[in-house]
Amino acid sequence: MERRDARVLVVDDEPASSVATHHALRSLGCRVIDEVAHGARALQLLSEQPYDLVITNWEMRMMSGAELLQLIRHTPRLATVPVVIATLVTPVVVAEAARAGVSAFLPRPLDRQLLEEVLRIFIGGRGLELDAPHAAQSFRH
Repeated sequence: MERRDARVLVVDDEPASSVATHHALRSLGCRVIDEVAHGARALQLLSEQPYDLVITNWEMRMMSGAELLQLIRHTPRLATVPVVIATLVTPVVVAEAARAGVSAFLPRPLDRQLLEEVLRIFIGGRGLELDAPHAAQSFRH
């Protein structure tokens, strides 16, 4: 799949983070990017159209990233959609997200090279050559 054709959903209630993620995705070749500020709207969009990747904040007010991830994983039609958690990664977050079925982590502050690697893994396309063990340790569970 070409990145420009991939559908990416960004879920973040912090406008500055959402805008930064959107701009980074566009700079890396993604053209179909939807942004929402809470999990309920994300679930609505996911029920209306297919997405190739969901990037969600972990700490949100209306519905946490953990709740959103669990709902996605427990909906058969959505269960295989890659969900990437964008947050300050801590052992507690890693453990909770791993139990909920996270696909990958994108540590905050946003690192463009790690985002590039996430896109390469889940969407394809040309990616930066990162040290595979380092990249895997950085954001895979």
